[in-house]
Amino acid sequence: MAEGKDFLIGVLVGSAIGAAAALLYAPQAGMETRQMLKDKASEAADRTAELAQQAKGRASEIAQQAQSKVTDAASQARVKAGDLAQTAQSRVGEITQTAQGAVDRGRDVIERQRQAVTSAVEAGKQAYAEKHAQLEQGVQDDTRPASDSGDVAPA
Repeated sequence: MAEGKDFLIGVLVGSAIGAAAALLYAPQAGMETRQMLKDKASEAADRTAELAQQAKGRASEIAQQAQSKVTDAASQARVKAGDLAQTAQSRVGEITQTAQGAVDRGRDVIERQRQAVTSAVEAGKQAYAEKHAQLEQGVQDDTRPASDSGDVAPA
C-alpha cells in the first residue's frame, strides 16, 4: 500500500516538474501552452484515478486475504481447543479410574485386616475360655475334699 502511495506522489511531482519545464521551454504561444497544460493535467488526473483504482483493488485483495487467514486461524484454534478438551477429559477419566482402583485396593486391605483382627479376637476368646476352664478345673481339684480323691491327707 505504501508503494502505491509513493508511486502516486512520484507521478504527481513528476507531472508538476514536467509541466513547469514545459512552460519554461515551450516554443508555443500562450493559448497552445495553456491547452497543453490542461491536457497534461487531465492526463495526470486520469492516471491518478487509475492508480487510485488499482490501489483500491489491491487493498481489497489484501483485506480478503487477511480475512481468509483470520478465518482459517480461528478454525484451527477451535479444532485445537476441541482436541485439548478431549485430551483433558480422557486424562481425567484415566485419573479417576486409577483413584477408584486405589480406593478399592484400600478397601480390600482394610477388610482383610478387619477379618484378621476378628479372627485374632475369636482365637483370644477361645484361648481365654480354655485357660479359664483349665484353671477352674485346677481350683476344683485343689479344693476337693481328701476323701473324695482316696488319698489320706496328713493330719
